[in-house]
Amino acid sequence: MLKRILGVLHDHDRFVITTHKRPDGDAIGSQLALGKFINALGKEVLLFNSDPIPTTLDWIKGSEEVQTGNTLENLESVSKADVFIVVDANTRDRLGTTVERALDLFTGPTLLIDHHTAPESWFTWMLRDEHAAATSELVYDLICTYDPKMIDADIATALYTGIMTDTGSFRFSTVTPKIHQIIAHLLECGCTSPQVVYGHVYENHSHAWPRLVSLVFRGLTFLNEGKVAYVTVTRHMLDVSGVDHGESHQMSDLVMSIAGVEVMLMLTELSHGVKASFRSKGDHHVDGWARTLGGGGHQNAAGAYIETSMEDALDLALNSIPDFFKDKTTTNLLEDDQSYLNELIGMKP
Repeated sequence: MLKRILGVLHDHDRFVITTHKRPDGDAIGSQLALGKFINALGKEVLLFNSDPIPTTLDWIKGSEEVQTGNTLENLESVSKADVFIVVDANTRDRLGTTVERALDLFTGPTLLIDHHTAPESWFTWMLRDEHAAATSELVYDLICTYDPKMIDADIATALYTGIMTDTGSFRFSTVTPKIHQIIAHLLECGCTSPQVVYGHVYENHSHAWPRLVSLVFRGLTFLNEGKVAYVTVTRHMLDVSGVDHGESHQMSDLVMSIAGVEVMLMLTELSHGVKASFRSKGDHHVDGWARTLGGGGHQNAAGAYIETSMEDALDLALNSIPDFFKDKTTTNLLEDDQSYLNELIGMKP
């Protein structure tokens, strides 16, 4: 399959590469690395996303080339492209409104490079492996199949960032000896030091971040004797704390760091709906939980977008808890704190 995909790249000259809305490290890492590789083959590449790159990732070289917005120039480039490539997302609705509209103008073949389950059927070619640790791993395999010497310091840094973020800094069950071998090779190729990469991604919080943590953790709730925990991040919390939405995603790591917690749900209120993020340890398959809400993902990390209010989204999520966590016994931090949370999300105490 890798050689077949390389044939696709060889046989065409103009490419668009996109990824999912609200892009994370693997989305941007795989997109930038693939874009530079295809450029090095003498091809034209447009990097085109619905949402801007978050500040935790905009330091990666090449990120300034990513275009957003349906400008005439972008739409013309999309319409003239030979192949439309999607990385780290396998459904149209994950691409965001901007890319979806541009895709409507494109009539050529499409290529998917991804490691998620259940891709839609509109892709012409697919390079996918749901057992891969990250889409960046697949891009690494593709480049190395062509020529490992094509991986320079910039590509190595982009791929390292993608793999690091999608493996939870190399602690998820998807980390294998192969992953460590890949990382060793990327470091040999001149990748930015792990300390610097980690610092940019995870140690870059604003001074307002502790205020948001305090607000969110006042509503931390435990289920099933502490094995399941959930938190809600409302727009009011973000406004009161002065924290940008992009900083809220790391809250899930804090919840999962609590002793005894095996499954975590975080609901984040957006302008039009609620984002549900699921994390787990061991053999708990949260991707199945996410699919009951119209989402998907991996065994230990998944997500869904729920077009409803925070209150209704919480009810839907809790009512769809997998059978092995049907016990709804709850333990809250403080009764007063739950009342405070109820006020924030508009629920009646």
